[in-house]
Amino acid sequence: MRYSTENIGTRNKLDFLAIILFILLVIIGFVNIYSVTSDVTQSGFHLSSIASRQLFWISGSALIILLISFSNVVLIDYLSYYIYGLIIILNIAVLFFGKEVGGARSWFGFGGIGIQPSEFAKFATAMALSKFLGGYGVKFKGWKNVSISIGIFFLPILLILLQNDTGSALVFFSFFLVLYREGLPGYFLLIAVWLGILSILSIYFNAVNLSLVYLYIIIAGIGSIFVYFLRKNRQLILLTVGIAVASMMYTGIVSFAYQTIFKQYQRDRIEIVMGLKQDSKGMGYNLEQSKIAIGAGRFSGRGFQEGTQTKMGFVPEQHTDFIFCTIGEEWGFIGVIGFFIIYLSLLLRLLFLAERQSNTQGRIFGYSACCILFFHWFINIGMTIGIIPVIGIPLPFISFGGSSLWGFTLLLFIFLRYDQVRRN
Repeated sequence: MRYSTENIGTRNKLDFLAIILFILLVIIGFVNIYSVTSDVTQSGFHLSSIASRQLFWISGSALIILLISFSNVVLIDYLSYYIYGLIIILNIAVLFFGKEVGGARSWFGFGGIGIQPSEFAKFATAMALSKFLGGYGVKFKGWKNVSISIGIFFLPILLILLQNDTGSALVFFSFFLVLYREGLPGYFLLIAVWLGILSILSIYFNAVNLSLVYLYIIIAGIGSIFVYFLRKNRQLILLTVGIAVASMMYTGIVSFAYQTIFKQYQRDRIEIVMGLKQDSKGMGYNLEQSKIAIGAGRFSGRGFQEGTQTKMGFVPEQHTDFIFCTIGEEWGFIGVIGFFIIYLSLLLRLLFLAERQSNTQGRIFGYSACCILFFHWFINIGMTIGIIPVIGIPLPFISFGGSSLWGFTLLLFIFLRYDQVRRN
């Protein structure tokens, strides 16, 4: 069921708890950006250029919140596909007219300001997906609806991969969790897990210079075991053989992509995380310094503006992708736990709000917001502590950057506006 004019007159308010948690996270982000970028030799309060720009982005977020709060939900619903189409066009245009930053051509430059359209693709995709599945008579059944739903978020994945921004592209796979909540068959998740295992094995065999023939023998052996136990069911035997053949083809594709499409620094990062390469002075430098900074905080932290690893520039990108290092070093275990409690509280609150929606569209958008924020949090923290390759994505509401902050603000407050006009 789509939103209609009959539920616009509700007197519900924007969820107070979600707003408070959002404000706390933005404050935490600004305080740590100020701490890591300010000059400790100056007395008093002096904003660095980076902190000043973040204050500008925060002010812009406040304006976005006001605009959404007074917007008609029917209008937001009506514009969903148009906004999605516009963002897709921008992500195509950036391939030709964008500037390259950190090896990715994903930015529009306007003077000293950069806008990254891929950050806005997340909320736009959530709008399009929730509108499609929340439409009149649309049920998440049949290959047609499944294919369209997956296509809605695979299109931005493809465009962002062409921009060479792998980290941002990976976040869109969080929409699989949204579809699973709406009834995506469980075997899709099993397929995803199996493909993940095959990808890791294929990369491992390439990294240690082992022939893929050995991996094919392993797959064939596993398939033979299943065939033996399923020998009385011809259809299942054929299915097993088909899966084994498809698995071998997939590992060959992954191997080819890893060797020819992935850049050397991307292969280095993956192999460092997998423990296949030690490089504390080269590609592994960021990760090594990140671990040192977080560990240096110990229980109570070194204190505000006292983080030597981050203040002295040992950790690259400490105000953006690696800002969690600043939290860990200056605020210690206590600060990290407090930050986790606030962030996870917001995610749990979004899940609660999503489940209480009276229509499918609101629920899907709520789960989209929650899953995107969770993936960002998990991947960003994971790469700073070395359990995930360094792929460069921001920590929502915390990292420096206008595109990410505005994109996440739109994602969160459009959902809160949907929740505001829900039927009681």
